[in-house]
Amino acid sequence: MPNKVGRPKKVERVPFGAHRTKLQVPEIKGYKLRWINDVDGRPDRAVEGGYEYVLQDEVPKRIGQGNLHQDNSDINGRVSRVVSKGKTTPIRAFLMKIRKEWYKEDQLAKEQVNEQVDEALRQSTPGGNVVENQYVPKGHRQQV
Repeated sequence: MPNKVGRPKKVERVPFGAHRTKLQVPEIKGYKLRWINDVDGRPDRAVEGGYEYVLQDEVPKRIGQGNLHQDNSDINGRVSRVVSKGKTTPIRAFLMKIRKEWYKEDQLAKEQVNEQVDEALRQSTPGGNVVENQYVPKGHRQQV
């Protein structure tokens, strides 16, 4: 589309062969975004955990390298894409959002569990139990 001077309006272009991500979307202020596959009730579990569906009017019409609405057949206006078209039924992923403070709380809880596992491994006591005849790397033998 020409501008006031009559020159074509500059369009953001991506060089041919450049890295493009198919599911990249801009941030929504105050939220953490995540694509969640519609398998095994994962979107429903996400909603129970505080996630919300992102609606089409919340993101630009183009995401990543494709048109957002091209594969989007959701009648409720939720953003979704077909992410797998194998021999089985196609898998659809929904773009979902969670408040950043809730996301941080969830990550902290996961990290606390990970730290407990790491500590048990460092002490060579899986699950807090002493295991007889367990493998201990050379030079790491515990003093009894």
